[in-house]
Amino acid sequence: MAVTVSKGMRMNKKSILQILLMVLASVLIGLGSNFFAHKPLPLFREMPSAAPAVSVSGFSEADVDFVRQFSADPGVVLLDARTVENFEHGHIPGAASLPISRFDEFFPRQQEHLRAARMLIVYCSDLKCPDSHELALRLFRKGLKVLFLYKGGMEDWLENGNAVEK
Repeated sequence: MAVTVSKGMRMNKKSILQILLMVLASVLIGLGSNFFAHKPLPLFREMPSAAPAVSVSGFSEADVDFVRQFSADPGVVLLDARTVENFEHGHIPGAASLPISRFDEFFPRQQEHLRAARMLIVYCSDLKCPDSHELALRLFRKGLKVLFLYKGGMEDWLENGNAVEK
């Protein structure tokens, strides 16, 4: 049996078998080299799941210069995670009070304003204070994603000679 491929060219069973063997050998060589490759293509393996776009525990950090630069921007909201009493004693100018201890009470009143913001910067007392991180986590869980932690908080703000608002 002969197969005509194009004008004047004929293929017999032997030629077809040789082509099929070369294709099969190429596929096997390709699969074998993929299997032993340092970073193989996931042909027959499950693809690793993609990492989340934002790590829940690893927020971006802001320093005093960053806070100073963006605090006057109307699209940026500074959030003080400290108690209301500490907030009233003195806070970064323009900041809003959202004490972690009263989150369920304060958040619903501020939710619309916070969702409209382009960026949220959260702070508390100092480097040792966990409240800003906890507040950022709760905000993240509520769907707010552009969050920055000012870990130095009020202590760093004052040490750098910045004014406070009462």
